[in-house]
Amino acid sequence: MAKVSHASHMMQLGDYKFSVSSAAFSKLSYATEYRWKNQDSQTEGNSPVQQFVGVGAQTITLDGTIYPQLVKDGLSQVDNMRAEAAKGKPLTLGYVKVNGKSDASVGRILGKWIIKSINEERSLFLNDGIPREIQFQMTLERYDGNTK
Repeated sequence: MAKVSHASHMMQLGDYKFSVSSAAFSKLSYATEYRWKNQDSQTEGNSPVQQFVGVGAQTITLDGTIYPQLVKDGLSQVDNMRAEAAKGKPLTLGYVKVNGKSDASVGRILGKWIIKSINEERSLFLNDGIPREIQFQMTLERYDGNTK
């Protein structure tokens, strides 16, 4: 049977913590591109020669739903995400994972990431215009400041 993690948050990006008590993501998509370059060279099949030139962009997309009436500062959670993006700098991304027998969980750092976009959709409005549901999508791209 898998251990239950008692971490206070799902993932942290900079100072922003994704959690059930703030903004929980329900879907995480991870994509990696691999770069190949066509080389002009004669081949038997008349197709171009391909050369691998390295790993390309790595992106993470987080999709989630916030129920403002159920979480602390529910209406300002997406604004808090935007405040992290507005810092204009790479942010450390990390999460908690199960780590064997003695320690229930340990932090794992995924490196530096930048926020490329944040989208939100508000719905199910009350009479005063407050939404009962806010759906968000955040796209991150891995940042590697080291050049060869």
